[in-house]
Amino acid sequence: MPHSLRAQLAVALTAMALLVVVGGATAFVALFATGQAARQFSQEQQERAQITQDLQQRTLQIELLAERMTSAESQSAARAAYARILEELDALDRLTARLAVSEDASVLDLHQASQLFRNSAHVLAQLRESAARSGTTDLATAAALNSYRNEMQAQALALAQATREQSDRLARAHLAAVARVVDAAQTSAYWVVAWLAFGLLAAGLVARIFIGRHVIGRLQEVSRSLLSADQAGDSPPQVPVHGDDEIGEMARAVERFLSDRRELASTRTLLEAEQQRLAAIIDNTADSIVVLQGGRVRQLNRAAERMVGVSNSEAADLPADEFLADFEGLHGGVPGIPRDAVVRRRDGSSIPVEVSLNPVSSGNGELLVLVIRDATLRKEAERHLIAARDAAESAREAQAIFLTNISHELRTPLNGILGFVQVLRRGDPLTERQAKGVKVIEESGQHLKLLIDDLLDLARLEKARGELSPSEIDLPPFMQAVCDIVRVKAEEKRLAFSYQPAPDLPPAIVADGKRLRQVLLNLLSNAVKFSDTGRVMLRAAAVPAAARPGTVRLRFEVEDQGIGMTEAQAARLFHPFAQVAEHQERREGGTGLGLAISQQLVRLMGGEIQVRSPPGQGCVFSFEIEVPLPQVPDHGQPQGQGSDTDDASVLRGARVLVVEDNIFNQDLMTTLLGDAGVEVSVAGDGRQAIEALERQRFDAVLMDCLMPVMDGYEATRALRQRPALQTLPVIALTANAMVGDRDKVLAAGMDDYVTKPVEVEELLATLARWLRARDADAADRPLVLDGSRGR
Repeated sequence: MPHSLRAQLAVALTAMALLVVVGGATAFVALFATGQAARQFSQEQQERAQITQDLQQRTLQIELLAERMTSAESQSAARAAYARILEELDALDRLTARLAVSEDASVLDLHQASQLFRNSAHVLAQLRESAARSGTTDLATAAALNSYRNEMQAQALALAQATREQSDRLARAHLAAVARVVDAAQTSAYWVVAWLAFGLLAAGLVARIFIGRHVIGRLQEVSRSLLSADQAGDSPPQVPVHGDDEIGEMARAVERFLSDRRELASTRTLLEAEQQRLAAIIDNTADSIVVLQGGRVRQLNRAAERMVGVSNSEAADLPADEFLADFEGLHGGVPGIPRDAVVRRRDGSSIPVEVSLNPVSSGNGELLVLVIRDATLRKEAERHLIAARDAAESAREAQAIFLTNISHELRTPLNGILGFVQVLRRGDPLTERQAKGVKVIEESGQHLKLLIDDLLDLARLEKARGELSPSEIDLPPFMQAVCDIVRVKAEEKRLAFSYQPAPDLPPAIVADGKRLRQVLLNLLSNAVKFSDTGRVMLRAAAVPAAARPGTVRLRFEVEDQGIGMTEAQAARLFHPFAQVAEHQERREGGTGLGLAISQQLVRLMGGEIQVRSPPGQGCVFSFEIEVPLPQVPDHGQPQGQGSDTDDASVLRGARVLVVEDNIFNQDLMTTLLGDAGVEVSVAGDGRQAIEALERQRFDAVLMDCLMPVMDGYEATRALRQRPALQTLPVIALTANAMVGDRDKVLAAGMDDYVTKPVEVEELLATLARWLRARDADAADRPLVLDGSRGR
């Protein structure tokens, strides 16, 4: 059977139609055959009857013509009668020949009688002709004529008798044929009735089996399943109808429908319980919940009733503005984000709250659910936090002021100490005892300077997250300078030091050279400090396929064979003031700030310092940073820079005004610059500096920042207002090294920044750069230097 009910119905109807068509065709064929047989028989019998009539007429005509010929008075009349007799006999023979196709033997008798009659007529005609030619008729001839005349009459009678007999036979055959046709018609009628009865019976069986059982019966089963579905209990609904047709699919759909209806009823029960539970939760929640529609109240929970001071029924249909005073979030508020508001209670009091808006779509229009939380405690906490923040900021400002002042107060005498140490080293040769004393003074001063620098770096990183000043660096000489410094320290402890650069290192990068040098020197100094034997190794390489276009990712590794550290020590390695060896028998000097500052600096560069350290087997410190590559290679020496010989020639004879209120620093600057061939003039404050600059011309100014009467910032701004002094190089010479001091110096109009205690080489190199830059008329093309005004 086909799977489709339509196809099954088509098959059933086709079978019924075939039965009807076959029965009708059988009846049609039977009736048609009977009619054809009757028609054919009727035509045959009509033809035979016509032939019989013709035979009788021809026989009678032949008899009449024979009588005429025998009784004819003239010979011509006898000949005419004889000719007519021959014609009739020929016609009689043709009729006889038509009858001869049947198997009736009487036809032969008729044909024989016709031939005898023909012969007799022919003999009689010859006798009459012979008598006519002779002109006489003798007795013999007359007797012969009379004899043949009688014989011909007898034969005519025999021919008539044979014709009548043939006619009687044809009549009997006609009756028999009619009887056969009647029998055949009755037989065809029986077959037609039988086929019609069979067709009706088969159609009834098809209708009963297919339509009654297969269609109507299965549909009744589906209907009964629908009616009895509510009585099924907990068992899954089943429809006892099978098949892949439409009714089977309907049964499966009814099963799914009944199952879905049961699940829907179960879900509805659970939903009602959940709604009750949710209503209980909403009514008992600590937050106030208000449901609005069209800006008017539809529902309040218990907390909202207590907060507003009205019941749910009293608040119904009230505008929200009745209790939310001046709250603009009702029209265009961002869903889910709390906003501050004030709830106005029924008794006239108000409560600070925070309101969250949540639009909800419903069948009756869009609802707006407000979740209102009492913000009194939060506001109080915020006030305390603001007060604590203000106190912390005040403390930080006080700390910054303290660090600035203490830095200035420490650096000012330290500048004199280290400065005159450099003067002593550059002066006459010292005795051994004097050299040792100078070395102790210098090392103590450098240690103190290192402590101050570390504290200031830590303050910078904590306050402003540090700052980077990237510039183009020639990487090979930069790394060589770092290695030269470390190699000296390693050789003092009799350690081997090696530098292993990778072949793929770029020749130049753009980075903060000062900070990168500080990180590398910190890591290498620690490696030397905590190693007694073995070697210290520095490796640098480019990390392939790890950088963005136009940049390179560099990896630096510092490896030593020192004392190593435990996991606990490594965990606090980068904390400020932490020292790895503080619980060991040995303890190295230092503040414990170097690695903490280095980690912060590397993070500013976009990296992270990693450490691997098996106890007793040394340490490996590594970090990766991504730095830009120079856009245009620098093929020549920058303008304003030169060799030490060029610096000496530029400085020799230059006139420099030193603005410094400390007498010791005045003497120090005069001595250091005088040894370099510089003509030095001194001013005790900014006002004296302005007066000196108005009296005479100077090539550069070394300006202290903190001075009485007029400080260096005000003095610089004043001299920049004079057109003749706008291009005069002014270099800050200050003990201020806190965050923002460099920007403050440059904003005042100074060109560069040198901190105290000064390094002679740095001071002379900086001064030479700006003297050379002024000689090259750098006013039209600002000099790009680290921290310079032209940056």
